[in-house]
Amino acid sequence: MTEQLENKSTWLRILFVALFWVIFHITQFVILAVAIGQCLFTLFSGRPNHQLMKLGDSLSRYVQEILAFVTFNSDKKPFPFNDFPQSNLVIIENEQA
Repeated sequence: MTEQLENKSTWLRILFVALFWVIFHITQFVILAVAIGQCLFTLFSGRPNHQLMKLGDSLSRYVQEILAFVTFNSDKKPFPFNDFPQSNLVIIENEQA
């Protein structure tokens, strides 16, 4: 047990978990802003904004990476230690007359 308490990599991992937990909570506010923006855009234009859709997809992937890391299901540190997740959404414009 003493070895685990003295292991620097364990303490470093715990520090990163705490850091990403804070980032996770900040990201929730960004997601809320995207959701509100998307609602307003849809309300006034009649359709969702494609850039906000892609941003929302990227943010959801980022949150998934954070949660995998803080729950020890992944050793890969999320952004800013790796690339920010890219959206792979394919948006097809539906032209309605």
